[in-house]
This record gives sequence, C-alpha cells and structure tokens, in this order.
Amino acid sequence: MRKKSVPPRLPVPEKTGASDRRNVTRWFRNLPLNRKILLLICLIAFLPLSLVLTFSVSEIRRQSQESQMYALNQGYVQVSQVVEDKLSRMHNISTLLAVNDMVNLDLTLAQEEALADQLVMFENMSSYVYVMEMSFDSNHIIFYIDDSFPVVNDSSGRYRSLEAARQTDWYRQLEENNGKPTWVSFQEDWYDSNDSFVAITRAIWDPDDYSRSTGVLSVSLERSLLEDLLIGASPDQILYLETASGSLIAANRPEEELVRLAPEYRMPGDQTFYKRKIGQTPYMVRSSLLDKSGLYLVSLVPLRSIQQEIDLISSRIWLMFGAVCIFIALSFLPLTRSILSRLQMLKEQMLLVKKGEIRRINVVQEYQDEIGQLVTYYNEMVDKVDELMREQYALGQEKTGAELKALQSQINPHFLYNTLDMINWMAQKNETANVRSVVQAMSRFYRLTLSKGHDIVTIADEVKMCDAYMEIQRRRYKGRILYTTEVDEAVLDCLIPKITLQPFLENAIIHGISQKEDARGTVTLSGWEEDGRITLSVTDDGVGMVTGEARSSSTGSHYGMDNIEKRLRLFYGEEIPIQIESSPGMGTCVIITVPARREETEVQV
Repeated sequence: MRKKSVPPRLPVPEKTGASDRRNVTRWFRNLPLNRKILLLICLIAFLPLSLVLTFSVSEIRRQSQESQMYALNQGYVQVSQVVEDKLSRMHNISTLLAVNDMVNLDLTLAQEEALADQLVMFENMSSYVYVMEMSFDSNHIIFYIDDSFPVVNDSSGRYRSLEAARQTDWYRQLEENNGKPTWVSFQEDWYDSNDSFVAITRAIWDPDDYSRSTGVLSVSLERSLLEDLLIGASPDQILYLETASGSLIAANRPEEELVRLAPEYRMPGDQTFYKRKIGQTPYMVRSSLLDKSGLYLVSLVPLRSIQQEIDLISSRIWLMFGAVCIFIALSFLPLTRSILSRLQMLKEQMLLVKKGEIRRINVVQEYQDEIGQLVTYYNEMVDKVDELMREQYALGQEKTGAELKALQSQINPHFLYNTLDMINWMAQKNETANVRSVVQAMSRFYRLTLSKGHDIVTIADEVKMCDAYMEIQRRRYKGRILYTTEVDEAVLDCLIPKITLQPFLENAIIHGISQKEDARGTVTLSGWEEDGRITLSVTDDGVGMVTGEARSSSTGSHYGMDNIEKRLRLFYGEEIPIQIESSPGMGTCVIITVPARREETEVQV
C-alpha cells in the first residue's frame, strides 16, 4: 500500500503576551544595577504608597466635599428660617393693620368729619400703630392716603401722599398684583434720605365697598438689616431674596457684583445644592420658596471655592508624600552608593585583568558583607594567579633557553662545516698564511659565540662575531668582498640573541655577490635606534632577486629565515618579521627592527 503523505507542520506563531513578557524580562536583566535598585524601590515602596495615598486622597476629597456640602445646607436652612421669621412678622403686622376696624373706619369716615375730629382720629390711629411698631422691632409702618387729609406729609412721616406714591416703581408692582400683599425694595425719598428699604405693601379697602381702595399700607424694614441676615457659610457664597417675577429684594453683596440664577432654573423647594453653570463658571446652587412671604431665597457658591480647600488638603498630603519619598531615597542612597561603588571597583579591576593587568584591590575592608568577601576572594585569586604566572614564567624562560640553544645548535655545526671545508680547500692549495688567519678568525668567532654560556649578547659582541666571520669570508674570496659597518654607538649595549646577523651576511655572500660574474662586491652592516626600537640591516650589491623569490632563495641551507624569526620571537616575546628588499642586478637589503632592550631578562640555563 502506498503511504499517505503527511503535510509539513507549519510553525506555530508565538503568543504576543509570552513574547512581551520575555522582552520585559530580558530588558530588566540587562539594566545596570543602580537602575534595577531604583526601579525596585519604586515598585516595592513608592508604587504601593502611591496607590494607598491616591485612594486615601480620593476618600478625603469625598468626605471633605460631603462635609462642605453639609455645612452649606445647614447654613442655608438656618438663613432661610431666620429670614422667613423676619418676613413673616412683617407680613403679620401688615395683615393685622389691614383688617383692623380702627384703621379702616378712620380712613373711611375721616373725610366726612370736621378737621378737629380728623386730627383726633389720626392721633388715635398713630398711637395704635406706634404700639404695633414697638411690638415688632425695626419695622416702619407708613400709610399712603389721599392728599385731602391734613396729616399727609406731616413731620412724623407716618402719613404720606398717595398721589406721589403712584409715581413710584413699587406702586406699579402693587397695582400689577391688584393690591394684594406685595414685597418691594425701594430707595427712601423722604426728606433727602438715602436709605434703602424692603417693604410689604397692600391696598386698604373700604369696608363698605371692597372694590374701592382708601389707601396703601407699607410695613418696611431697612434693607441693610435684612441683608445682615444673609450670612453665607463660605466667603464666596452668594445669597439673595427675589420675588417670583425675579425682582431683587435683598442680597449679601452689591447688585453690580451679584451673579443671579435665571428664574426659570429656580426650584420651589430644593433639598440640597446641585451643580449648574452660569455663563462659563460652574456653581453649586440651591433655591427655595419661603411659604409665608412668597419670596425665593437663592444661594450660589462657586465650585472653585469648594474645591480650593479640598485641593489645598490634597496638595499638603502629596507634599508630605514627596518629602517621605525623598527621605526614603536619601536613606537608601548611602547603602546603594556603597554597594555600587564597590561593585564598580570590582568591575574596573576585572576589565584591567581582561587587558592583562592583574592587580590587587588595595583598599581597607570596612565591610564584611557579601561584596566585602567578594573583594577578599578576588585578592586571594589575584595572589594565586600571580604565583602561578611567576612559576609559569620561570618554566617558560627555561623552555625558551632550551629552544634557543636548540636553534643555535643548528647554526653552529652548519658554520663549522662550511669553515672547515674552506680550510681544507686552502690547505690543499698550500695557502698556509690564509689558513692561519682563518683559524685565528674562527677562534675569535667561537670565543664570542660561547660568550661564557650566555645565549643573549650585546649588539657590540654580535658585530665582533660578524667581523670575525667576514674576515674568514674575505680570505676565502681572495679579498674580492669588501665589508663595512655603520652601527651607532648608542645601540651597542642593547641585547640581541647571538648569531642573529651572521646568517644574513652569509646569505649576502652566497646568494648575492658570489653569483656575480666577477664575484666582487660590498656588504654593509648598519644599525640605529629610533622611537625605542633598533633597526639592523645587511645590504649587498650582489645580483639581487625578484622580491617574491627572496624568501625562498634564502633557505637553501640547512637553516633559514624562519630559524632567526623563531629565536627573535622567543627572546622579545613578539613577532619580529624579516624584511627583504631586493631588485635584480641592484642587490639585496635584509632588515629587522627589534625593541631596544638593555637589561637581560632571560633565565640562564
């Protein structure tokens, strides 16, 4: 049966939530330690405190607002009761006088009586009214009657001209109300008086004909006395009395500064304050109808004045919270600074270790906490590493010395073989003088080579070895090779592995000058110091070569350039490349540049 092919499974897309959590975790792990500590302090201390404080401030604001609204409502109720009591007294006086038989009969019958009788009647009525005024403090009772009465506009001011009253605004309001009890506010015009009054006015009807009015009764109160009763619970609270039609009766501030609620927004009996905008300003508003007087008591409180106190409390709480946060931060600062400074010190020391500078942390350990122990362990580790490095260095020096000896042992037999071969060739030709000179030169060469067992010699000794070697070669080539040295005296005391320059001289002769037709030429050894490094060069005017072939052609013997480079690297601890500059027919120049080292640091083996 043929197997059914199974479609490859598509990779399930990673959930966004899990990916976000991993990103946040990675971000937190990569944060510097000081930011982690700050973030943890904010999350563990400041964030919960902020949440608790936010809830507390919200609750305080709510309770404070409720408390202020309660105070406003209580104040409003008290004001309405006091004002209602005052106005109801005035209304009661007006009613008692309006239905009093003495008043009605006197005003009706007086016109028919003789002048003397009229005066007696009005005198009796004045006495009665005076008693009424004394019973209700601060009220003024005035009668506006026909101008024919002899008492009109007398000095007492009790009886005034009805005809003159008909010209006033308050009288027109009374007429519009058909003579029924009407509350009015007016400026007194009696004997140049400037006082303002609030009064309840009504018509006095003829008891025999209720369609005919015999005068007008006014029970008034100085407006300032009524306004003194309009005391707000808040300095910004507006309180005023007005009629149903919106005529202002009294207010707790000048009319030009008064903000008023439109009559259509009044409620006959608000139980509490509510929010309403007047213009662009929000207010808390309450209004109610005073039953006995028929007037409206309206109260307006700017919302900002209520919120100001709440905002002040909130600001103080947040200010205290800020002070607590600063105190906590300042309390944590020395601790975090101690931790982070010591960790930073460890970090810097680790970076130095990374660069190869291994040092102890030389500080007085005042703390024995985990970081203090870490510093102690670090110093112990550095001491151990330093000890191991010293041991390793000693072993390395021994190994280096052994390798140098091994490499040099490859050169000495090679040179000895070539020299003995040359002596043999001279002996066969009976060149006794040359043999003697070569043997003496070879003796000097090997005496310098042995150098009391030292593998590292001064450049001065290396130059002497080269002189001895070139003396041997000069004898071999019958004086056809000239040899000169141009080495600065300043570099003669610097150190170099022995038998470094002699192979260059040998190559210059074998691969350069001897390849010329006449086998004649000059070899120059030069040396100088520049910027702490020494440059040594061997130059010949031999046949030269193509630069790319220079390296390979110089390794025809049993040793070559690699041998020299290895010995230089072992001694100086760095790569010392051999530079070869050559042109066919022009000659060759071999150059090495080494550090200027004047103190021998190798371990003698």
